[in-house]
Amino acid sequence: MILRNLWRRRVRSLLTLFGIAIGVAAVVGLNAMALGMGKNYGTAVGVSNDLLVSQANSIDIAFSSLDEEVGQRLQAVPGVRSVEPGIYGWVNTPDVPYFLVFGYEVEATAMHHYRVVEGKPITGPRQLVLGRRAADDMHKGVGDNLRIYGRPYQVVGIFETGQGMEESGGVVTLDDAREITQKERKVSLFQLGLQRGADIAAVKARIATIDKNLVASTSSEQEANQQWTGMLQGFAWGVSAIAILIGGLGMMNAMVMSVLERTREIGTLRAVGWSRRRVVSMILGEALVLSVLGGLLGLGLGVLFTEGAARVPGVGAMLTGVYTPAIFAQGMVTAVLLGLLGGLYPAWTAAGLQPVEALRYEGGGSGDGRHASRGWLARRGGQSFRNLWRRRTRTLISATGIGIGVASLVMLGGLMDGLMGQLNSLAGSSGVGNITLMQREVADMSLSSVDERVVSLVAAMPQVKSVSPMVLGFVMTPELPMFMVGGIDPNTAAMSYYKIVEGRSIQRPNEIELGVLAARTYKLGIGDTMKVLDNRYKIVGLVETGVAWEDGSGIIAMQEAQRLFNRPRSVSFIFVDVKNPADAEAVRADIERRFPEVRASLSSEFAQSSNDMQTSKAMMNGIGLLALFVGGIVVANTMLMSIYERTREIGTLRALGWRKQQILGQIITESLLLCTLSAILGSVMGVAFMSLLALVPMIATWITPAWSAGTFAQALVLTLVIGLIAGAYPAWRASRLHPVEALRYE
Repeated sequence: MILRNLWRRRVRSLLTLFGIAIGVAAVVGLNAMALGMGKNYGTAVGVSNDLLVSQANSIDIAFSSLDEEVGQRLQAVPGVRSVEPGIYGWVNTPDVPYFLVFGYEVEATAMHHYRVVEGKPITGPRQLVLGRRAADDMHKGVGDNLRIYGRPYQVVGIFETGQGMEESGGVVTLDDAREITQKERKVSLFQLGLQRGADIAAVKARIATIDKNLVASTSSEQEANQQWTGMLQGFAWGVSAIAILIGGLGMMNAMVMSVLERTREIGTLRAVGWSRRRVVSMILGEALVLSVLGGLLGLGLGVLFTEGAARVPGVGAMLTGVYTPAIFAQGMVTAVLLGLLGGLYPAWTAAGLQPVEALRYEGGGSGDGRHASRGWLARRGGQSFRNLWRRRTRTLISATGIGIGVASLVMLGGLMDGLMGQLNSLAGSSGVGNITLMQREVADMSLSSVDERVVSLVAAMPQVKSVSPMVLGFVMTPELPMFMVGGIDPNTAAMSYYKIVEGRSIQRPNEIELGVLAARTYKLGIGDTMKVLDNRYKIVGLVETGVAWEDGSGIIAMQEAQRLFNRPRSVSFIFVDVKNPADAEAVRADIERRFPEVRASLSSEFAQSSNDMQTSKAMMNGIGLLALFVGGIVVANTMLMSIYERTREIGTLRALGWRKQQILGQIITESLLLCTLSAILGSVMGVAFMSLLALVPMIATWITPAWSAGTFAQALVLTLVIGLIAGAYPAWRASRLHPVEALRYE
């Protein structure tokens, strides 16, 4: 009977099943990509030796910075046979936003890891061996040139390693990599070859005694130590939850309508002796069958989604999925839970039907209750509005399902607008006549590196009033996933931006000013000591700027930050204050002309022009569109069920002379009204949820949401477009109903 009931309404069942499948696919696909990203990123260093040595407590190898002379000290460690310096960094190219550069000495053992399958290995400067995926994405072959930060590199070979992220990069000489990544007399890591029979654990212990800022690991440990994996999986579950919630509401909507549509049938079953328990079992059984089928479909869609994402040029290697039995089990458990939760209320409603009242049910116009057609609202608006009001429960469930998609768009829009606004006010640089300088075309602004000599040269320009350099660094801590440390010269104008609310400004290298949110999270105050990368700093002041991630950070002297993050003679950003604000654009253009390695932006446009913010915004929009797509299935399902329920009513209207166009217009109008209600409800939910989220101490250090009218307008327009598309088929179906057949419908 369960299968027959589902088959009787095949289109509705398929739409419901597909909505569940999307939620399961999100669970499977996003978690597989998160796991794959952690695994791929952790093994993309190309370890060909026994040990890898990098900077302790750095977020990842790209942020690691070690002095070249450390290599000589490592060579003296008993048991070490060879020491090979290497550089690992992200760069931005015109074709690939995130391009990995590996740099080693030409004769290094590490070079053998990159197996050349076309051409030859590199033999000198300005040569590049390109990974197979990068070559395919960029349409480059042996003999072609690839420009990196304006300099041409000749592709002399193509390599394969079997590791997608490695094959999305290129190998150059150590000196070329140093120039590309701005690591003067610095390296990212050392690969160590050990003597035969050497005890790896003993060698690691000896390395730990050399320098507390060093950490030695094997390739498998390097993978396991990546702290990103847990964060990525948390993010994946957060996105999946949106699709799951919408899918669950879609399931509930379908089952509620199934109960209403079959009220007389259920009444007959109760009259012939069916117990409430048996009715509940039937409704829940239908929900579970749909869930299991949707789950199986979702597993397949999740794999297809992941495999498709892995083939996207430029970023596909980062999205290559790793599948485990646990991921598929999570998908199926999600599907079953959706069935149980989505079917409980409809099953309870069906079990509560009294046989006599159920047998009297005529369908169509009776509404959610005995007085559904009464009341002030029932007499307001047109026919389309009254039709939605008659089924308030269904309308509310549907609007909530679509509203979750709208809420996700509004939340992500508020997050990006807030983040960009905060970045534009970095160190108080957002005033009129201010310019922000960073490294040109860097893949991530946190990796920006500008030669310190540019500071004095820009300061000497006649139109410039003041110049404030800044060094930016990040460390992982148990209390905060990423603790930001800013290094600023106490004598520059930018220092006045950090308002002291308690204590005083920094004066010595061993002092730190702590943001009020960070102080609250770490439970520290004036006079306490804070440990950063195994260095102790005395807290002398608490500061507040009103920018969440700045209030969750720490400020130390710039030269101390250069030492701490091993970045002498380089800075992350330079904030320029122009004497006459009217000259700001001319000064910006002049700086870019004189220093081609620098990107100069008016501070009010700084975040919008950065590569990583543009990529992040595109990703956020993609997540929001996914949520709205699932919501569109709910709309289509709702409108289709409305047609079935009102078949006789529509037949009556056709018999009274309503034209097909009038029926079509009414159903489309209902769909648009439903989506308008969803947009309003979703906007309120999005603002409320993000505002509450921003109150959580750990999250508050990174989130200060801000909304523009454009965010709400975009959400409304997209929702209406989806409503128009989703309502088209049900409207067409309603307009095609023949009056005589419709009036016979039971």
